[in-house]
Amino acid sequence: MNGKNARIANNCTTTCISTCEKSTYEANKIKLERGAEVLLNPYDQHLSLNNAFSAREINLENIMLTKEHHLEETKMFQNFNDLHPTNYLRFIESHISEELISSQCFEEIKKIADNFSGNLTSFFGFESRLTSKNARSDYLIAVSSQKGEREALLNLIRNKELPNALLNKQEWKNIGDFTEKWADPNSKLYNNIQGLWLEFDIAEGYNEIPVPSIFLQTIPLRIDSAEDIEKCKWVTRIAIPNLVGHKVSEKLEKKFFNALKKLPKKASVFYVASMLSRNQEGIRVVVKRINPDGIISYLASLGWKDEDDGLKNLINEIKKYSNCIRLHLNISDKIDSKIGFECFISPDQHHKGEGWEEFFNHLVEKGMCLPDLKSALLNFPGVTQEDQSNEFSYESYLPSVKLPDNNFSKAIVRYISHIKISYQPGKPIEAKAYTGVRLFGYKQ
Repeated sequence: MNGKNARIANNCTTTCISTCEKSTYEANKIKLERGAEVLLNPYDQHLSLNNAFSAREINLENIMLTKEHHLEETKMFQNFNDLHPTNYLRFIESHISEELISSQCFEEIKKIADNFSGNLTSFFGFESRLTSKNARSDYLIAVSSQKGEREALLNLIRNKELPNALLNKQEWKNIGDFTEKWADPNSKLYNNIQGLWLEFDIAEGYNEIPVPSIFLQTIPLRIDSAEDIEKCKWVTRIAIPNLVGHKVSEKLEKKFFNALKKLPKKASVFYVASMLSRNQEGIRVVVKRINPDGIISYLASLGWKDEDDGLKNLINEIKKYSNCIRLHLNISDKIDSKIGFECFISPDQHHKGEGWEEFFNHLVEKGMCLPDLKSALLNFPGVTQEDQSNEFSYESYLPSVKLPDNNFSKAIVRYISHIKISYQPGKPIEAKAYTGVRLFGYKQ
């Protein structure tokens, strides 16, 4: 059985062993096919990359998957009250094919996760370029304003638990200043920002942790009156300046407010971002609840132009496969010519989501997705439960941040979140897939 088939064979069970439990296996055995950690402690954050590669040469046909593995999987959940981001990665590793994220890239992602603390996140994901053959992915971590995740980020920076090489970078100093204000109950950021995403671009062979781009999940933003302008100034006067380390120019602020004023009915901005990792000036915004048929007229009202009507054709195609489209814009001295569309399937059923295969088939047909990547992504969704006697459903299980404490039966859900289509007049259309992993809890 080769490595790829071994990983598929293990899709039905995650075989990790808790650090505080004895196993019938020998403690000095090396790791099996990526993520199938029946032999090693998954909480050891310093497993070598050489061991991971050596493990691929083992004949997995000689390894029997038994009920003990299910028991060990259940034991692993016992440490979830302060699970480290690296442990989340180890827990889902067996469900990620080599075509989706290479072992080398996954090790690089784990090195980034090693630097963060427990309780920082219960939700993370990956960004995959659908025409790339190198199986590399970017790493995204969500930090909620609930359940102490925001405070965990603050303590990580305030207590100087990050490497000095990071803490000495101006970008991380800015992130620290921002987090101080976000965690202050007297600050306007405290209730207006519901969470943030740290997005790490994983460059091959990087020598240090990359600077992340920061996406702030805000309360809905739109301007319908002069009073609304005052209500939105916290974005350009407090949030963005603290992230980038300097004031937002009056010209950029006016451009931002104009984008909020011109929003179609019912549409609103609910993410604002600073692309720190890309030295990209301006403010990235994400617009939700925008009617696809109103996107082109909205863009035109902001001065964006498309000479050959390519966008109209693209939107008509996307609408066949996605019934929930969100618009990405970068606002600087003008609206950037490159725009993005986050394409969801609503209602969001997470790992049970239907319709993705048809969407990927369309992208493969258009040359916007590799067939192997399509298969790898469709095999990714699933759920692993602490208590398998509970029937999993989204009526009985909720995201953990929505539960009052950590005293609940846990489940890790893997799913396809959305596909992002990027369009720039005169340039090839690009497609990326975003997969998510989230901790859920049984609602008592």
